[in-house]
Amino acid sequence: MKTDNDLSLKKIIERRDPRYDGRFYYGVKTTKIYCRPVCPARPKPENIVILKSTTEAENAGFRPCKRCRPDLAPGTKFFEGTVNTVSRALRIIDEEKESALNIEKLSDTLGVSDRHLRRLFQEHLGASPIEVMISKRLHLAQQLVRETSAPLSEIALAVGFQSIRRFNEAFKNLYHAPPSAFRKEQSVQDNQIELELMVRRPFDWKTILEYFARHENYGIERVTDTSYQRFISFGEKYGSFTITYSPEKSLLKVKLTNVPIAEIKSLLLRVRRQLDLDHNPEHLPKDKKLKGKGIRIPGAYDPFEIAVTIILGQLISTKQAKAKQKELILKYGKKIDEEVWAFPTAKDLMDSEIETIGITRVKASAIREMARMYHSGELNLAASADIEKTKAQLHSIHGIGPWTVELICMRCLGDSDAFPKSDLIINKALKAHLVNEEAWSSSRAYLTHILWRDYATVLSKN
Repeated sequence: MKTDNDLSLKKIIERRDPRYDGRFYYGVKTTKIYCRPVCPARPKPENIVILKSTTEAENAGFRPCKRCRPDLAPGTKFFEGTVNTVSRALRIIDEEKESALNIEKLSDTLGVSDRHLRRLFQEHLGASPIEVMISKRLHLAQQLVRETSAPLSEIALAVGFQSIRRFNEAFKNLYHAPPSAFRKEQSVQDNQIELELMVRRPFDWKTILEYFARHENYGIERVTDTSYQRFISFGEKYGSFTITYSPEKSLLKVKLTNVPIAEIKSLLLRVRRQLDLDHNPEHLPKDKKLKGKGIRIPGAYDPFEIAVTIILGQLISTKQAKAKQKELILKYGKKIDEEVWAFPTAKDLMDSEIETIGITRVKASAIREMARMYHSGELNLAASADIEKTKAQLHSIHGIGPWTVELICMRCLGDSDAFPKSDLIINKALKAHLVNEEAWSSSRAYLTHILWRDYATVLSKN
């Protein structure tokens, strides 16, 4: 973080500067509580201890504030220097099953030594990768204990603890109380779980829903003016989640139906990325011409599914692309229930005659090749992937051009700087000198969605 000293950070805390939310935390020596810079609390400056991460705070014996909820707050996106390595490492930790993850494997994936990785974590987060991983487990566990009626033993296993005893000990060390003390009365049905996800204001929920509605996949998603619903298959069974937004509380309410407790960790991670919840709107450039109020980058719950639909949408209208998506699902997807489908897997598509749904051979061939690479593990479309390597792989596939590559990197990999310059609206905006592209360096994906939201109608007529 580019600050001169602790005194400057204390001034940031005093004015509750939202630009720094998620970039550092502070502890209060007299209460042993840690907070976000935007917390409404007013501690005396001499009692404040500056902390690099929630994990450093917890290792120092601080417990999370119940007002600003730093343990459940949105994270942050890093953009510069060695922080990129740490940021990617955190995404890998989120995605991997804990039993399959160790420091050596993590450092090999990142192309650095395990000693260097530990040093970077200590420098930027004040904690080791293992300590960060345990902290993340406990934060999710506390939410599941508070907001579900699932047995504590199932919660412990679901978040990655192999021993209920170790889970109880770690939980008490952090929250200064046993898990049972956080239990609340649950009034929902046995097959339903209701969870809350915090978001940073401003949050343009309306634009996100409109985007998902334009690209809605038949039998998989249902979008209304106020909610997003998705069906998920678990073998021969299926569940769903429905998301609504409460602007008064700045919360997303996630209702899960028939979702096993063991699947919740992965599901919540995907939802966070799908809705770009770790973005801080205050980090965007200040531009008098462009008002980026509340903009988010619609991500991917299923990266392969989104990548295929982006290829289908090449050089045709959104309405035509949506119709082709439906044909693809009906022909190669799996019917789970009445009007409930699972999207075709990579294995389903890699040898299929996709041309039969009425698309060009080039486009069908591109989908097959991408499916083959994805199925073999050669192509990684997860948010933890190496962006430059993935871009090069996608460019190597005949039938996939720059527009498609940028869209896939934007939505699947969460590349905040992805920029489809050849897009009609973006191209016209640049020619009209509506934007200063250089000023948006590292944030051009947000610039893209601002232009699509606020200028698409005007620019399309010119």
